[in-house]
Amino acid sequence: MEIKVKKGRILVYRVYDIGSEIDLDKVEALFEDKKLKERFKLERKNKSLIISRTPVSIQLGTIELNFDDKKITADLTAKVWHFGTVSLCFQIPILPGTSWPELVETAAWLENDGEINHLAQSKAKEFQNDIRSAIATVTDWTWNEDYVIYFIQEFDGLDCPVAQLIEKVDVPALILAEAREHLSDSMKKNILDNRFQYSRDDLVVVDWNSALVVEPNGSMDVPLVIEFSLNQLLEMRVYDDILDQRLNTLYNEVVGKKKGLFNNKYSALAEEAGQIYLEISEIVENVENSFKTVGDFYLATIFRASSQRFRFDDWKRSIDEKLGNLAEVSKLLHSEVNESRNQMMEIIVILLIAVEVIPLILDHIF
Repeated sequence: MEIKVKKGRILVYRVYDIGSEIDLDKVEALFEDKKLKERFKLERKNKSLIISRTPVSIQLGTIELNFDDKKITADLTAKVWHFGTVSLCFQIPILPGTSWPELVETAAWLENDGEINHLAQSKAKEFQNDIRSAIATVTDWTWNEDYVIYFIQEFDGLDCPVAQLIEKVDVPALILAEAREHLSDSMKKNILDNRFQYSRDDLVVVDWNSALVVEPNGSMDVPLVIEFSLNQLLEMRVYDDILDQRLNTLYNEVVGKKKGLFNNKYSALAEEAGQIYLEISEIVENVENSFKTVGDFYLATIFRASSQRFRFDDWKRSIDEKLGNLAEVSKLLHSEVNESRNQMMEIIVILLIAVEVIPLILDHIF
C-alpha cells in the first residue's frame, strides 16, 4: 500500500539580520498598539522551552504562492530574536493524500523557486520598519539563511512503526529535494545517520538545508529548536564578516600611516580595536548563551545535531581566531603608542637638561 501524507505542512524559513539588539518588550508593546493589532496577531510566548529571552512571534496573515499553475495559501509568521534577527516562516499545507514522490516534487519546486525569496525580503523590510523603534541600531542586511522543515503529523498507509519509514520511502531524496537523481548509499547513510526519536511514534531527520519532523501530537518544539539554531548561524556569519571588515580596515590604517611623535592616529586605532574586540566578544557570547539551558534532553540533542550540521564549530573557530587577531592588533597599536610616548618623554628630559646646562656653559665661556 502506498504511503501518503494525511496531515502535515511544510515550514519554509527565511532568516534576516535586521539590527543590533532588539527590545522584545517594546516589540510586544508595538503589536498591542491598535494600528498594528488590526493587521497582525501577537502570539503568546512558548513556555515549554527554556531560552534566555524567548522570541516574540507575530502572525503576519496569509500569502498566496504559485505552484504548477495552482494557488497555494500559506500562513506567514515572524519570530523576533533579541540578538537582532527575525525569522519568517511560510507554513504551506500538504494536501491530504499527497504521495511521497509528489512531496519530493514539491521539495524540488521549493528548492528552485524564487518567489518566496522575493516575498520574504519584501515582508522582512516591511516588518523591520514596523519595529524600528525597538531596534538599537538598524542594519541593511545583504544575505539571509534559508531552511525547510517537512512537518508531518499523520500518514495513510503506514502500517509499521514510524522508525521503519526510512525503509518504505526515500527520506534522503526529500531532504535533498532530489526528484530526479538516484542518491548513492553513502549519501543516504550520511543523511540518515542524523535521525532521532523520542518515542516510537515520532521521528526527526536533520540535515544542513532541511529536516523531516514526524510529530503526531503537533508539538512545534523541535522546529523551534532548529529555527533557533538557524538564527544563531546567521549571527555567526554576520559577525564573522564584520570582523573581516574591521580587521582589513585596521590593517590598511596601520600600513598606510607613518609613525610620528605628534601623530595621534595610532592611539585612536588602538582604542577602536579594543572597543571592537569587547563589543563583538560580548555579542557572540550573548548569542551562544541564549540556548544554554534547554530543559529537555531530547531537544538538547536535536540542538547539538543542528549545530553540527550547520558547522557551528567552524564558524566559532573562525570568529575566535579573528578576535585573537584583533586582540593582537590592539596590543601592537598600544605598544606603538607607548613607544612614541617614551620617545617624547626622552626628548622632553633632554630638553629640560639642555635648558639647565646650556646657561651654565655660556656663563663659563663668557
